[in-house]
Amino acid sequence: MMLQKNPVTMTGTLRRCWLFAYRTPPAQAQRFLPRPLELVTHNGYAFWNIVVCQLEHMRPQGVPPLLGIGYWHVAYRLYVRLSLPGQERIEGLYFVRSDCNSRLITVAGNILTDFHFHTAAISTSQKGDVFEIGISSTPMPAHVCLLLNTPPQHTVDSAFATLEEAEAFLKYEPYGISVGRSNRANVVHVTRKEADWHSQARCVEQAHWAFFAAQDVALELCTEVDHIAYQWDRGRVYQLT
Repeated sequence: MMLQKNPVTMTGTLRRCWLFAYRTPPAQAQRFLPRPLELVTHNGYAFWNIVVCQLEHMRPQGVPPLLGIGYWHVAYRLYVRLSLPGQERIEGLYFVRSDCNSRLITVAGNILTDFHFHTAAISTSQKGDVFEIGISSTPMPAHVCLLLNTPPQHTVDSAFATLEEAEAFLKYEPYGISVGRSNRANVVHVTRKEADWHSQARCVEQAHWAFFAAQDVALELCTEVDHIAYQWDRGRVYQLT
């Protein structure tokens, strides 16, 4: 008997969160996807979503917050679509890799989820208006430098006509989607109060992700999300044809 992934509802708080969206040719991204997941595309591009977030009080639903744990989580996700029997279609994110600074989460996460966890040191620092994120992960280190007081610029080679259009399209649908053995899909709904979702576009001075080595990617957007309550619902399993 196979263990169900995401078997319980987990709740907590996103204390700090940055989202980095990159465009890429679909042919390059497709190799990371299991069938029958499809890429969500726009103007001929597929899109990566990298999250760097600090989680607090993560615990099973019903457990008091004081018994929850906190950790940093970095995840490399693709915007995907799943067509279910009966023609229902769900859009969300497919997790290719996760890094976190908790060995407990790494072990438990790889047993209970399909988020592909690895343990890494994750740090942040700020000096004036310069904010830096560092990920010490073998073999996937990363370093990002944000300019907090500099407005982001829309680039002429963007897949979107305006920065506002990019923000609207790249706000991901609240589902994590994976496909396991026996052609079974696991869909995890993320419960978030949309009225409490507040984000601000940020200027990226530089960003180096070893994960993207030898890949053709370009930054579309970086947004910082305000403190918000977050819940990963129990996974729903669908048998695919």
